[in-house]
Amino acid sequence: MKLTAKILLCLALCWLTANANAFTLFDITNRVKELDTNKDGGVSMAEAEAGNASRIKEHFEKLDANKDGKVTVEEIKALSQ
Repeated sequence: MKLTAKILLCLALCWLTANANAFTLFDITNRVKELDTNKDGGVSMAEAEAGNASRIKEHFEKLDANKDGKVTVEEIKALSQ
């Protein structure tokens, strides 16, 4: 494979990776909004259970960084960095 083709392939993969991360954050934000039935800005354990959010339920204690009983988008973002 020529050098130019390799460089273009690497650039395309980098672009796809960057966009995939952006969509992931968008998806997380929408999922939290969907699960947050009382509209207090976060997902409680009860809301996670009612919404069948298995990942949030499994990792609730770790995700709830400030231990206020709800998981927010900001807490999820902070853990993913």
